[in-house]
Amino acid sequence: MAKVVVIGGGNAGSIVANRLQNKGIDVTVIEPSDLHLYQPGIIDVAFGEEREEEIIRPVNQIIKSNIIKDKATKVDIENHSVYTSRGLKIEYDYLVIAAGAENKKIEGFPQWHSIDGIGGLKEQINKFDGKKIVVGYSGVIKCPAAPFEFAFFLKQKFPKAEVTLVNPVSQPPDIQKPMAELLGKRSKELGINVIRGFKIKDIDKDSKIIYSEDGQNVSYDMALLDTPIRAGQEFENLTDKTGFIPVDKYTLKYKDYDNVFAVGDITNIMTPPKTGAIAHFGAKIIADNIYADVNGYEKKKFDGSIFCAVYGGFGKGLLIRTNYEKSYAAGPFSIFYIVKKSFIRLYWNTLTGNFII
Repeated sequence: MAKVVVIGGGNAGSIVANRLQNKGIDVTVIEPSDLHLYQPGIIDVAFGEEREEEIIRPVNQIIKSNIIKDKATKVDIENHSVYTSRGLKIEYDYLVIAAGAENKKIEGFPQWHSIDGIGGLKEQINKFDGKKIVVGYSGVIKCPAAPFEFAFFLKQKFPKAEVTLVNPVSQPPDIQKPMAELLGKRSKELGINVIRGFKIKDIDKDSKIIYSEDGQNVSYDMALLDTPIRAGQEFENLTDKTGFIPVDKYTLKYKDYDNVFAVGDITNIMTPPKTGAIAHFGAKIIADNIYADVNGYEKKKFDGSIFCAVYGGFGKGLLIRTNYEKSYAAGPFSIFYIVKKSFIRLYWNTLTGNFII
């Protein structure tokens, strides 16, 4: 029987493991954490709209297959093996790397995508009593819509505050223009100042000033920054100059290896952007193609098709549909806000591998 090893028990890893396990394939998941986090729900908890328990579940309640609670420290592609921090050597016939990516840590600025960051974000927001708020990001991030969502929520919560969003991208890729234009339009409607091309160079925490590479600066009373991501150092023998694992965007295979795949934030796919949706749909394709390969069936190609809802502030939401060739954005409408909210409960059902939206 074919043995599949999945590194990472998050969104994509859970879907791959459960979908294959449901089909009778032997799967082992290597995951260091006891808890699974629904990352898009952090904003809901940070602003007091959801309880933390709604976006966190024990990993062993989510994944049906064998789980090794450990951290992968090295992948030996040539010898079909994964090594762990406890000294284990785990061999595989097929490998799926779904380990996510690591955020750069900046002291004093809570992370947006971790369990540890939730409390810090909530505390900063609840304690704010100033006039100037800056939301920003730099480099590659998990979801380019997330800073806008934070800005929209902040404007809703603090309508008298001056909210500024610093965006390092001067001109978005063509495929992202419909989304970027709609987010920009919504920002203008809500009175949020968006500074494009602002690449953060330095932060003076004492004076509370953020400086850009081209000499601009913005002052703040509260700043929430989404920091750059890259693959973990344990995968440095696999990454390319982008800092991520290179894959064929249609098969999600690593280079020319037919039995090694990567999916989600850890891949070098930048468009469509790194959202949970592309991890979700890519994981389904990988699971189905591994099963097809084992049984001699025809394989599928991933065309990048995804959709996701984005909070637009004040009970409105946006809907984004995209693939590798084109994209579409609509809103802001109340129905898309409801769709976004519903994902919090719907998400846990999609991880089984039986129900893929």
